[in-house]
Amino acid sequence: MDGGAGAAVELREAHRLAGHADRVWALAWNPSPGAGPVLASCGGDKAVRIWKRAPDGAWHCSDVLEDTHNRTVRSCAWSPDGKLLATASFDATTAVWEYNGGDFECVATLEGHENEVKSVSWSPSGSLLATCSRDKTAWIWEVQPGNEYECVSVMQGHTQDVKMVQWHPLLDILVSVSYDNTIKVWADDGDDEWHCVQTLTEANNCGHSSTVWAVSFNHKGDRMVTCSDDRTLKIWDTSADLSQPKTGEGHESWRHLSTLTGYHDRTIFSAHWSR
Repeated sequence: MDGGAGAAVELREAHRLAGHADRVWALAWNPSPGAGPVLASCGGDKAVRIWKRAPDGAWHCSDVLEDTHNRTVRSCAWSPDGKLLATASFDATTAVWEYNGGDFECVATLEGHENEVKSVSWSPSGSLLATCSRDKTAWIWEVQPGNEYECVSVMQGHTQDVKMVQWHPLLDILVSVSYDNTIKVWADDGDDEWHCVQTLTEANNCGHSSTVWAVSFNHKGDRMVTCSDDRTLKIWDTSADLSQPKTGEGHESWRHLSTLTGYHDRTIFSAHWSR
């Protein structure tokens, strides 16, 4: 199509990666420039696949990570330096994998959630890992020497299944979204005590009227997008503005900026902000 201003861009299939024996639930690009194009995928076949692009442009599966999770692998996320891969499963565990130069090795298994782990996310520094579960909680794990992980906070505030957690791209601020229709913002008060500093709801913030499935930040971290079973996308903004009140803990308040509606006629399960 014509590339003029406002023109639609035609997308075509460039490659098809086949290998999973069941539905694919999540994808994650390795962020390390030195790794080359590397993609992780996970799915209902209890496996994680690592895909790499060859010099001739063809994609191939270089590694299959299996025999660790015994149920669906729902989420996968690379650490900021691209050296570790975390995978969250319906078996109530989160695994951390490290590439040792020849193969991927499971170096840690995080246990504690009562049932399905739905999402995993690394903080921008790579020193913290967040998980969330159908048990209505979000957990924060601190990375310790020797591939040890210590749970430093169990955050209880949602009244239903927590669908996704996502760290702010620059700050140690965590956002969670839930089956209870809300979006919660969590922060450390300075004494390693994590608590909810803001809840975005339909009643007080023009929030969603049904399950919130996903959240994604722009690269500056001053805007985020959420998507929902209510068939809308909502844009939230926290740009520094002296006319806007801060939360009681001194954090910038998120405010509703825009609702995108009328484009989908079924649930929107995923949204991702372009860099």
